[in-house]
Amino acid sequence: MLEREEIQYRGFRNIYDENGSAAGFEFCLRSTYYRGLWLSQIRAGRVIVDGEEFLADSGLVTWIIRGKEYTPAEMAEENKEMWPMNEVATIRVKKPGGLSQGFHDVALRWGWSSSYMPPEMENFDDSKESFAMMRKSNTSKRRMLIV
Repeated sequence: MLEREEIQYRGFRNIYDENGSAAGFEFCLRSTYYRGLWLSQIRAGRVIVDGEEFLADSGLVTWIIRGKEYTPAEMAEENKEMWPMNEVATIRVKKPGGLSQGFHDVALRWGWSSSYMPPEMENFDDSKESFAMMRKSNTSKRRMLIV
């Protein structure tokens, strides 16, 4: 069962490389769009953890949807795969050493496009926090704990 909040507690953890060293972290996100989203509709923005920003196009952030890992650029080109509304996406961030034990403020700026919206309303801007119409630059935030 999914939690009410977009960023899910379940799935927040450090990830490890083949040598057992912390190589980053990941968290799960649920979509709030009632129909599910084609991957090409998703506008992946930056991840912000404790004030540290990881830009979508930095090569450090990937999305795992239905078991397959995508960069934001790959999602923009993918028109055959969908993210169902009742499944989580895992957001993975490469960060040597991962995150320390304890509480962390986790935020994700992301949005989606809609075929029925005029093109001028589809400009996604993840450089500022806002709750714009149709989530063009929305920020999901949650205080999370790594143990």
